[in-house]
Amino acid sequence: MNKKISLGLTIALIILSITATFAITMTVSQNIYNGLISKLSNRFELYDGISAIDNYVRTNYYGEFDDDSLFGESASGYMKGLRDPGSFYMTAQEYIEYTRCLKGEGGIGVAAEFSIKKGKVVITQVYAGSSAENAELKKGDAIISVDDESVTALNATKIIESLQTGRRFESVSITYERDGATKKVSVMRGYTKTVTSSYVGDVGYIRISGFYENTAEQFTAEIDALNAQGVTSLILDLRNCSEGTMEYAAAVADIILPSGAESASAVASAIKRDGSVYKNFTSDASAITFPGGIIVMINEGTSGGAELLAAQLKDFSKGRLLGAKTAGNMTMQEIYALEDGSAISLTVARVVSYSGVSFCDGNGIEPEIAAELSIDSVIAKSLEGLETDSQLQAAYANLAQ
Repeated sequence: MNKKISLGLTIALIILSITATFAITMTVSQNIYNGLISKLSNRFELYDGISAIDNYVRTNYYGEFDDDSLFGESASGYMKGLRDPGSFYMTAQEYIEYTRCLKGEGGIGVAAEFSIKKGKVVITQVYAGSSAENAELKKGDAIISVDDESVTALNATKIIESLQTGRRFESVSITYERDGATKKVSVMRGYTKTVTSSYVGDVGYIRISGFYENTAEQFTAEIDALNAQGVTSLILDLRNCSEGTMEYAAAVADIILPSGAESASAVASAIKRDGSVYKNFTSDASAITFPGGIIVMINEGTSGGAELLAAQLKDFSKGRLLGAKTAGNMTMQEIYALEDGSAISLTVARVVSYSGVSFCDGNGIEPEIAAELSIDSVIAKSLEGLETDSQLQAAYANLAQ
């Protein structure tokens, strides 16, 4: 039996509902307003504090100062206040160099080290397709001078850096010694090698030092070279790898991983502070395989994109992690250019792996096989240094079982 509701009661209920909605809306609005006012007040206090310092400096500072320098240092200090390694300020020139680096530009295409015995910088590797190879430089060449600056123990580090960085299409003059003869060549910069490989028997080794635009291409080339040698297992060395971007690291992961699911869903996602998805990383169905397995070497210097790659290989059971706990900095950055040509790198999201875990705020990835670097060990960059690197020995022994 239906009961009729009077018109007066209906109107009263409508008014009550409107009143309640208004009250709730006003409460929420008041809370938002109070929050905005609080943040605005804090911002004014920040600006007032900076302004007060600026006034004191301009009124009372004894020496001379430069406004551009003041801005650069202030901007750098502001970004450092975030206490986030992925967020930092770059001057206009630093931004140019940063962009070049991400594009894989800069060096002549060699690895080198200082030989105390020879008192010279010795080339330890010449990369295929590089400017150095085109100039017919070879492994073992002892560099006497670069741009007429003689090599010494004191400037050796700077000399090596000059061979691995610099403006694209800029030439560098190299005087070197080979088989008792001295030669001089001009080599054009414009090549950054971030992936190197070596092998012993059927065990291959790949080292990645950073994730740049050309890293995935180099990685594929090194994989092909190892496969041509009949390699059946792989050591992937990500120790002390922290440079580059998440996107370029994901491009390398795509080479190794299968698709995330039949629907080709994301194998990792970048999540913003509000919980929304900033970017999804996907992988196609093709994937490389090594029947003997993959050991992924990590340590406290493994950070950012290298952590993403390590986490993904673990999630998909494509590799076992060996070494020490990683840095815990699996975050994504965006670059914002400023009007004067400078820029900031700003962390905008944390990256979540396929298993739903995010290794951030110093909470790094624990290795499945713990292997600390012994006190008398030196981190090797190829299997040629196997005898000096206890972690590499552990990785090699694990695959050789």
